[in-house]
Parts: sequence; structure tokens; C-alpha cells
Amino acid sequence: MYAIKSFHLPNVSVYLDAAHAGWLGWDDNRAKLAKVFKTVLSEAGGPQIIRGFALNTSNYTHLTNRDGAVLEPTNPRPNELTYAKLLRQTLAMYGFKNHGFIIDTSRNGKGNIRNKWGDWCNVHGAGLGERPRANPAPGIDAYWWVKPPGESDGSSDPNGPRFDVMCAGPNAAKNAPQASKWFEAYFMDLVHNANPSL
Repeated sequence: MYAIKSFHLPNVSVYLDAAHAGWLGWDDNRAKLAKVFKTVLSEAGGPQIIRGFALNTSNYTHLTNRDGAVLEPTNPRPNELTYAKLLRQTLAMYGFKNHGFIIDTSRNGKGNIRNKWGDWCNVHGAGLGERPRANPAPGIDAYWWVKPPGESDGSSDPNGPRFDVMCAGPNAAKNAPQASKWFEAYFMDLVHNANPSL
């Protein structure tokens, strides 16, 4: 709440992170999320003090195609635009009106690149997605590249510091450096797999 109140300033737009379709797309999860937002924002000053919600931050979920999470096929919200539409409806039931969404499209140009929604580390086969722009679709304030393309999520070296097993998993790119370090080979793959193409 402190951060929300602190950023409630003239000419500042606040968006709260609402994860992505693969984590919170299920009906029950969306309702739980809306309840949390309602509680937090009621204590911070009301829903009007934020502009909206950020989706897919640093993630890979495609805008319109199924992400390919074949082990978890029951999620009825298989992509970010469907998730945004349904989340807007859920939030409206909890008093959120006229809130927009921003969607991180820095790495979601290709769907069907992972078999688990939870795989998050340098997912192999990812591509740059839609270019940043304002008002690309109804209810969407912007597509933004929040995650800098080419910035590593984490090291794939099990003997290195801060190793996370997810970064050496079957869906992760090989030879990844530490988190936040430049990963040139991965950047080149993002460019090569860009959709729309560069």
C-alpha cells in the first residue's frame, strides 16, 4: 500500500502486476486476485488511484494463440488478450471500472514453446512480440517491452552462484549467464523468432 500511495502523483500512471493467463487465468484464480486488489486498494485510497494492470511481465504468454502448456490444458484462458478480457469482467464485479491493461510483448511473439505454464527462465524458442505502441486493442492501454530483450533470467550453470533449477530445465536456453546479464545468443534468437518479423 505504501508504494501505491507514494506513486499516486500528478502525471504518474500506476499499473499493478496481475501476472499472466497461465497463472491466474482460471475463474477461481481471477476472483481471488480481484478480492486481493479490492482489499489493498480500499486501504490505499480506492481503485481510482491506479490506472490499471500489467500483464505478462517478463513472461512468454502469446497474445492470441495457446501458449502450448500441454500438461495443463484445462485453463480456459490460453492467451493474454482472452485473459485481459475476462479479468476486466471479473474486476468489474469488485468495483473496478475503466481500468486499462498494459501487456509485456517483449518475448511472446511465438506460442507453443513450453509445456508448462510455470517455465519462466530463458524459454528456448521465444521471439520478440508486438512492437510497443499505445491503444493497440480495446481496453489495452499499450503493448510495452517491459523485460529488456536479451537480459538473462538466470544462469543455467548448476555450479554457479544463484543457480535456479528452472534455468537448466528442458524448456530453458543453454549457456545462460547470471540474471540481468546480457545474453547475446538469446537476444539473437528473439530477433530471429520475432513475430511480427523485423
